Amino acid sequence: MKRIQQIGSCIILQIALATPALVLAETRTDGVIDEPLISSSERRDSKQLIKDVKREQRELAKLNRKQLQKQAKKGERLAQIALGGDFASEAQMLVFVPIAANDAASDALAWYSLAAKRGFPGAPSLDASGVSFYPVRVVRNK
Repeated sequence: MKRIQQIGSCIILQIALATPALVLAETRTDGVIDEPLISSSERRDSKQLIKDVKREQRELAKLNRKQLQKQAKKGERLAQIALGGDFASEAQMLVFVPIAANDAASDALAWYSLAAKRGFPGAPSLDASGVSFYPVRVVRNK
């Protein structure tokens, strides 16, 4: 009986250890900063990572808002940053309507915040990977 309990405990332990890897495999996306910084086969250079991030941000800047939202909702962090930048840019164009501008700025901050919270152990941080943010400014009534 004790032997069966030990085997059962070993199986439960193996399942518990494998579960985070399964969840990670399901939530992974195609973004440059959504990959592990150090994989099992190669070590990524931080300078190369920054170049890759800049290139991907330029590519994402060419997409329209619907395409960005689709990628951002899937969890791609750079798409979330690009969508936040799109809202921040819109806020700057709406300075003559402070309420609408602040709503757009609020959406920008929400996407920036989501991207900053996302990731997984081993994923590079936004600061360390050279991500560029569009500035968010509060618009006040005059």
